[in-house]
Amino acid sequence: MATSEELKTLKRIEELLEAIARNAFRDTLNSALVDKEHKFLYENTGRLPVKELARKTGFSTGSISRTWQAWEEAGLLIKDGKQYKKVL
Repeated sequence: MATSEELKTLKRIEELLEAIARNAFRDTLNSALVDKEHKFLYENTGRLPVKELARKTGFSTGSISRTWQAWEEAGLLIKDGKQYKKVL
């Protein structure tokens, strides 16, 4: 079992890695989030069902699927089984 100090160190490493990754992804993310609908889609990927995302963004489910595939290729999402998760 990890000690409290080890857990604090691991948490700090995680925070630093996230900061480095955000900096590396900044340009890719900014180019992918071209409008408020895409931003909403990205922010809620993995949190809301695809049908609800389609209803709230006005995108078809097929369009959302193609967007997710493009974002996965760009390194912004990871496919986890049948769902996508944000890298950050």
